[in-house]
Amino acid sequence: MKKILMALVMIFFTASVVLAAEEILPKLDQNKDGKISKREYLGAVSGSFDRLDKSRDGSVNRDELGHMDKKDLEAFTKETDTDGDGIISKKEFEQAAVKRFQQLDKNRNGYINKDEWGDGRSEMYSPFTRFTFN
Repeated sequence: MKKILMALVMIFFTASVVLAAEEILPKLDQNKDGKISKREYLGAVSGSFDRLDKSRDGSVNRDELGHMDKKDLEAFTKETDTDGDGIISKKEFEQAAVKRFQQLDKNRNGYINKDEWGDGRSEMYSPFTRFTFN
């Protein structure tokens, strides 16, 4: 019974990752070619930063990230705040996004396809792979 339950959990998790890829990919794919270019990805990331930057001062602080749970906030800060000052500048945010794009682009062709997006989201923990882009 325990093995069956674990198998069902894994199937559900895999299906949810695929559905997330199918839902988010079209939002990022501005030219509708079925893949996300670095430009498309960074454009979406820039928009996400702008939505997070409530004070419109060009940086994001812990108060503006108050919606994140502690684990997400710690991982996000570790990944983005490269100078360790507790404030994430747009430049730091975008540099972290470039690294994440490179990690997601498994075949190094300059694009993230549906499979890479789904695989990347399931293989690594990162708030950058958990964003929902509008």
